[in-house]
Amino acid sequence: MTDGIGLAEKMLGLPGVAVLDVEDVPGELIVTVESTRAKATCPSCRRRAQAQDRVEVHLRDLHISGRPCRLVVKKRRWRCRTTGCVRKTWTEKLPGVAPRQVLTDRAGVEVTRQVGQLCRSVASVAAEYGVGWDTAWSAVTLHGRPLVDDPHRVGPTRALGVDEHSYLAATREHTTIYATVLVDLDRRKVIDLFEGRSAAKLRRWTSRRTKRWQRGVQVVALDLTDTYRSGLSPHLAHATRVADPFHVTRVANRMVDQVRRRVQNETLGHRGRKADPLFRIRKLLIKGEERLDDRGREKLMAALRVGDPFDEVLGAWLAKEAVRAVYAEPDPEVAAVLLDHVIAACASDVVPEIRTMGRTLSRWHEEILNHHRTGASNGPTEGMNFCAKQVKRAGRGFANFDHYRLRVLLNAGGVTWPTTIRPPRIGSARPH
Repeated sequence: MTDGIGLAEKMLGLPGVAVLDVEDVPGELIVTVESTRAKATCPSCRRRAQAQDRVEVHLRDLHISGRPCRLVVKKRRWRCRTTGCVRKTWTEKLPGVAPRQVLTDRAGVEVTRQVGQLCRSVASVAAEYGVGWDTAWSAVTLHGRPLVDDPHRVGPTRALGVDEHSYLAATREHTTIYATVLVDLDRRKVIDLFEGRSAAKLRRWTSRRTKRWQRGVQVVALDLTDTYRSGLSPHLAHATRVADPFHVTRVANRMVDQVRRRVQNETLGHRGRKADPLFRIRKLLIKGEERLDDRGREKLMAALRVGDPFDEVLGAWLAKEAVRAVYAEPDPEVAAVLLDHVIAACASDVVPEIRTMGRTLSRWHEEILNHHRTGASNGPTEGMNFCAKQVKRAGRGFANFDHYRLRVLLNAGGVTWPTTIRPPRIGSARPH
């Protein structure tokens, strides 16, 4: 350990190899090592093997002092001299070096962590390590799939969230392709995701879960999509279905916006423009009434008096606030009474958009009230959708759904990453 080679071996930290040379060349460090194993047996006949020669294998390892490291490994080739043995020659395997890989195991794990946990693009990590895109992605697949397929990653699920997000934007060849994400609402992690948003695919996914996992699901939070509601049967028919408050409120906001646009065209004969009164309050209309200050409330009412001659927009705004009041009420029994009043008022309204919203609330009556009984919502699911969007931005879009699924699960699937050694903290100088 007193010489430089011993220090280099200690810093390298690879068992079973001896450092022969360290060369500093422009752009990288070249570390030449050889295996120290002196004896071997034939894998077929278990007889003593004979050393034949050595072959050089060039690998990429972790950076050393911020510089890329090329690891030149001189691996020993063995030969079996036993007559009749089917195994003639073979190359030894070294710990930490996977066969037919350009990256060492620890470098591959780090590449996987950079791409998965830190949500970096494969191209940028590959360029940093001096390898090609295919090499870096091969390492992500090799080290990432066991983390995703770990049976302990998911575990029992009590509250399940189901939602969709855009996977591929519409082109001339196809319409918008969606991906359905399934989230553990308690642990706030992605369980799985699949391409599409049909009831058949959701039913097929739930059928592949174990009976024990299916019985453990007690609550399912979903948006106002009939396909998801029907896709939960028969495997999760026992679970309490909850209509997410965000999506219900968004239905009310969309209704207000539709009424505003229609009244805008009927009164002025064109779409909203900068100086039009209803266009100027388009954001105030979907803002919560309790969040409006005196100035905002005066601006809202003044614009409605000028641009809403038959009080249709005002009625839509009041209906929207009535829907929000249902969720603001903590008592489930009082919330049920308020929801019945809202549905009845919407059904008797003259505005067609308000009547449409009333029919939607009527179809989801029980699911809306289940939010008050369980307290569940799709908030964690929307957060996981944001993580999926970050993965899409980092990858500049995806054409292979399997690649997309793997990266999303590595980033937000709650995988157990290998333990990294944390050095003792060095305290900074205290200020005078």
